[in-house]
Amino acid sequence: MTKDLNALSKKIDVDVPAEELKRAFYHTSFVNESDKNLRSYERLEFLGDAVVELAIREYLFEEFPGENEGELSKIKAVAVSKPVLSDRAADLHLGEYLYLGKGEKESGGRNKDSILCDVFESLVGVIFLNKGYREAAKFVVNMLRDEVDNLLDQQSVLSYKSALQIEAQKQYEKRPTYTVLEETGKAHNRRFKVEASLNQHRGIGRGRSKKEAEEAAAKQVYLQIKRG
Repeated sequence: MTKDLNALSKKIDVDVPAEELKRAFYHTSFVNESDKNLRSYERLEFLGDAVVELAIREYLFEEFPGENEGELSKIKAVAVSKPVLSDRAADLHLGEYLYLGKGEKESGGRNKDSILCDVFESLVGVIFLNKGYREAAKFVVNMLRDEVDNLLDQQSVLSYKSALQIEAQKQYEKRPTYTVLEETGKAHNRRFKVEASLNQHRGIGRGRSKKEAEEAAAKQVYLQIKRG
């Protein structure tokens, strides 16, 4: 495990000793089964959560002076949401480094979104304690910048697709999914049919591009949710 954690330190380009990084990966189930005096990553997660929030707020404030507080709040809510953080944890394969108890290991704990989100935050907490806020914020922004920029691209935060993503996080802590059902027509005149789904909600959209069809499908699902 130490060798792997040294590799992780190089991957994230943050010089933190393996023994310190290890603290970010002790799940409660492992600590409860261990005969050693260990502490789970929960306190580090608590700290890392605050660092992630502040780092993204600071990035938005500094980089997008033309956006108002309301729009920045919407973007921030998505960028630091559980689905996004768990995705970034998966990108780094953080689940492979987890110390889990037997039951949690057998139930697929390494791939659970809730655990991956928590361990991303606990890793940020360790970086903060060892390297300070600036280094931790740099790591956070590097990991989440694309998510933020995509939301701002072409004012996408005002689109139904982005509105649905925000609503999905607030109500279900998950992302909507989009499936291309049909793709017809010649290259210069393509038509797409896309299904958007979120829990029990479904919507079908059509358009001359996949993006246009997704937007139409997202609108249907979003309005379903808002109508209750």
